[in-house]
Amino acid sequence: MAEKSLIPICSWCKKIRVEDASWKSIDMYLADIGFGVFTHGMCPDCAEKYFEKRLYLESYQNICKAISASLSLEEVLNLIVTNVVRVMNVKASMLRLLDKNTSKLEVAAYHGLSEGYVNKGPVTSDASIEDALSGKAVSVYDIQSDPEATYKKEAQEEGIRSILSIPLRLNNEVIGILRMYTVEPVKYTNEDLKFMAAIADQAAIAINNARVFEKTISKEKQYLRVFEEVTKAVSSTLDLDEVLNLIVKKLPAVMNLKAATIRLLDKTGEKLWLVAAHGLSKEYLNRGPVDSEENVREALQLKPVAIYDVTTDVRIKYQKEAEREGIKSMLTLPIIARGKLIGIMRLLTDVYRDFTDEEIRFAASLAEVCGTAIDNARLYEELRKKDIQQ
Repeated sequence: MAEKSLIPICSWCKKIRVEDASWKSIDMYLADIGFGVFTHGMCPDCAEKYFEKRLYLESYQNICKAISASLSLEEVLNLIVTNVVRVMNVKASMLRLLDKNTSKLEVAAYHGLSEGYVNKGPVTSDASIEDALSGKAVSVYDIQSDPEATYKKEAQEEGIRSILSIPLRLNNEVIGILRMYTVEPVKYTNEDLKFMAAIADQAAIAINNARVFEKTISKEKQYLRVFEEVTKAVSSTLDLDEVLNLIVKKLPAVMNLKAATIRLLDKTGEKLWLVAAHGLSKEYLNRGPVDSEENVREALQLKPVAIYDVTTDVRIKYQKEAEREGIKSMLTLPIIARGKLIGIMRLLTDVYRDFTDEEIRFAASLAEVCGTAIDNARLYEELRKKDIQQ
C-alpha cells in the first residue's frame, strides 16, 4: 500500500499549503499534480442557498427603501403593509400598534383585507398574538385545522389559510404586531422568520421616526399658534393696564396654566411691584414681598428659573401659602424691553410640570414680546401725559 503523506489544508477557505509555503486553491493544487482541468459550477444546494439569500437581501432593501420614503406616520404605516404584500407575494398584511393607555392592539393599517374581516372583533384571545407580544414570531400553518383559532369562519370567508405574526420591537420593547396572510398553507422556515423579524425591526424604526417627526411638527405648530395669539392680543391696545391684564389672562389660557403674574421694577430698579395677576386669590397675592426669594434674584440676573415642586424647593419663601393655593410648579422669567430688565413674569401650574428647555425658551420669547408691549404702552402713556400738560 502506497504511503500517504499529510496535506496541510486551511480549515476555513480550503486552500492547500505547497512546498514554498505559499497557499493554493484546492482546484489549482489538484490540477498541478495531474488530476485534470477543472470547470466550475454550482450544486443545487448551494444554488438554492445563494439565490434565497440574494432574494432576501433584495427584498429587504426594497422594503426598507419604501418605508423610509416618508415621515408622515399614516403614509409610513400604509407603505409597510402594501410593500410587505408586494415583496413577499402574500395575500394580505395588517399592522396593529399597541396603545399604551389601554394595553390593546389597535388596527393601524392593512392591505388586501376586507373591512368586514378587519373589524371582526378583538384579538385579545388569540394565542398567537400573546406569543407575538412576548417577542416571538408565530406562524399558524393552517387556520382551518387549528383547534385554537378564534375566527376560523371569518378566515375561511376571507380566503385565509396561513397567518404569520411578527412582533414590532423598538429598543427591546414590543410596540405592535405585523401580520401576513396567505391563501394556501405555508410552512415558514427559520430563515423566513429571521428575515421577517428584520423587516419588522426596520418597520418599528420607521414608525418611531415618523411619530417623533409628527410630534415635533405638532409642537412647533402649537408654539407658533400661541405666539401669534399672545402677540396679537398684547398688540391690540396701548393702554398699559389693558396690556398687563391681557398678558396674565392670555398666557394661562393658551399654555394650560393655573395662573400668571407680572411684577415690574420701580424707578430705582430695586423693588418689584405686583401690577397684574390672574387665577390667584387675594390672600395669596397679599402674602408678602418676593424680592428676597432666591428664584426671583436669579430671574433678575436674566436667568429663567423652573421649579418642579414649590412646596419643597428652598428657593421658594412662601411654601405653605403655595400649597394652600394649590400651586405645584412655577416658571419665573425676566421681562426685558430694549435690552433692559423691567420686571419678572411668573407662570404657575396646578399639576406638577417639568418644564423642558424647549418650553423655557418659548416662554422666555413670549416674555420678551410682553416686555415690548409693556414698554410701548408706557411710552404711549408718557407721551399722552405730556400732551395733556401742554
